Order: sequence, then structure tokens, then C-alpha cells
Amino acid sequence: MTEAFSASDAAWLSICNAPLGTWRMPRTAWPAVPKTSIRGLRFFAHAPGFTGQLPGPESYAHTRLKIDVVKAARAMGFRAELEAWGTDGAGAEWIADVLVFLADGRRVAFEVQLSSQHLDDFLTRTERYRRSGVTCCWIMSERPVAWRLTKALSYKNSQYRRETGEVLCDCEELVPFAIELAGKDAYPDVLPPVRFGRGRHIKRMALTEAVAGMLHGFPSWQLPDWHWKASQVSVD
Repeated sequence: MTEAFSASDAAWLSICNAPLGTWRMPRTAWPAVPKTSIRGLRFFAHAPGFTGQLPGPESYAHTRLKIDVVKAARAMGFRAELEAWGTDGAGAEWIADVLVFLADGRRVAFEVQLSSQHLDDFLTRTERYRRSGVTCCWIMSERPVAWRLTKALSYKNSQYRRETGEVLCDCEELVPFAIELAGKDAYPDVLPPVRFGRGRHIKRMALTEAVAGMLHGFPSWQLPDWHWKASQVSVD
């Protein structure tokens, strides 16, 4: 299956003019229909008649952000795939927004989360990756996702605050990157900085630096905060 976003204009025109059945959807092998959204975003959809479970719709910002992540990883020389899937040791299935393959065999999943989800869902999905030997990080909107996750973790760790006097609103299991977006239906021409960490350990950086740092293992958990290890790795 070719990638809609990476096809040249000439290649996309050829794809659109090909007979139905020339292109197939991944995993289901159902005939694919090439489409272009009103914002100019190219994508494939299942042809009419498919009786299986269709994937849920993604927002414009979600799709654009995961494409930017995969482009950043590829520009650094890594193999990166959109919507890569696998199963853990218990047979539970996962589908990564972006899965990056490192030279030493390790894999890193980037999950884009622009809609609120329960803390338990963050932890369950991350654990599913861990059981598969995949390191997972989350790129989320500052509001509502990062803001609500902070509140949920602070509440969960209230006993730690009573014992130490420190607020614990992160956890070792979840590697969080946050970004300010106007909404799920818009995407800026120039992305605002990605935030990692908080307080005196906060770091703001371009998306490319965030992707590079994650792939080189810069996030470092030191209770009660995430830290960003200094390095001179190029992200050009």
C-alpha cells in the first residue's frame, strides 16, 4: 500500500485514475478509494460494501501531526511507519500512530492524543506496548489532554504529596510531550514549541528535536519529575 501523503502529484493522479481494486487497504485487503479532503489532505478509504469494522475517523490536526512525526524520523535516517500494528504476549492488539525502528532493533511508538482519555487508558495502552518490547511516548494537546492528565495523576498521587509535601503529577510509565493547538480541526503553518517536563525542568523545543531526543533516549525519569538529558545530537 502506497502512502497518500508522500505520493507526488503525478503519482497521486495515476492512483486516482487506476481501476478499483488496483490499490488495497492494509490488513483488510479491501479495495481502496483514493480521496482528498476539503483541506487538501490525501488519504485512502475502504470502498463501499465493506462489512468489517471501519477505523474511527481522525481529526485533521491528528493526521497532520503524525505525518510530521514520521517525516521528522525519516529525515534523520530512521525507518518509520504510519499505523503500524502488532500484538503483545497476551494477544492484545495495538496500532501505533507512528512506529520507528532503531538500528539496534528497538522500536519506539509515538501516539498522538488530542482528545481526552482516562488515565487508565493511557496506562493500559502504554503497558500493551511495553509487553511487546516497544517504548511508547505521547504527544498530546496542552488542553484538554495534558491539563486533565496532570489533574488525574496529581489526584492519584495525593498520598505522595501528603508524605513528602511535593506534588507528583507525572509518572514513570508515561513519557509526555505537550503542544498548544487551536483545535482538532486546524493545524498551524508553523508548529508551536513542544513542551517536555515542568517547573524548573521544563524544556521547550521544536517537534524535530522532540522526536530526535525521544529516539536517542533523552527523557529521564527522576522522581518526581521528567528530565531532558543534554546532548549535541543534530536534528537537521
